[in-house]
Amino acid sequence: MTRWLLVHPPLLGPAVLGPLAGALRRCGDYVALPDLRAAVDPAQGWPARWRDAAAAAGPADAVLGFSGAGVTLPAVALAVGARRVVWVDALVPAPSGATEADEEIRGLVAGMVRGARIPDWTTWWGPGALDELVPDERVRAAVRAEGHELPADFYDVAVPVPEGWPEDGARYVQLSAAYDSAAAEARARGWPVTGDGGGHHLDVATSPERVVERLR
Repeated sequence: MTRWLLVHPPLLGPAVLGPLAGALRRCGDYVALPDLRAAVDPAQGWPARWRDAAAAAGPADAVLGFSGAGVTLPAVALAVGARRVVWVDALVPAPSGATEADEEIRGLVAGMVRGARIPDWTTWWGPGALDELVPDERVRAAVRAEGHELPADFYDVAVPVPEGWPEDGARYVQLSAAYDSAAAEARARGWPVTGDGGGHHLDVATSPERVVERLR
């Protein structure tokens, strides 16, 4: 039995990883899926609060992060004593020092900010978009219910990469073509990479069994 700690992205709540957690439990694994949304506000200091909130879920054999959670995985893995660290269609952190947000995400959110807040991610793509991305009504409702706003300066805060994190246990699972560059970076660092990018980013919510197959 593997003890998993699943880490949701800052832009979403844990519900997006709920189906994947269920699939892992059906395989006989133990899964912790903490809600880390409270850690992101205010922006200053959020990486340390995020790490500590994740670590409060207890020790884990393996840490899995999805999407924007990828930049936090070295710190979380070190904090919980994990030997295996899995990026699933996730951002790859800087090799050392700290990870800074790239110009693409900065540019994307710059025009959205209202009242010093970044809008709820589930509203970014317009009416009906989430219905297409997550066809299952129950899962979609859970994801939407956890929608929240980030501080406008969230992406101004660099995320530290601690020394001594278990990089020898790192591996990457690519679901969608949107993460081609992240998967390429993982390969360049010598991490095992599975998946060809032929699926969809939200397969963690819509096709969790397919994702679990790539974790074995």
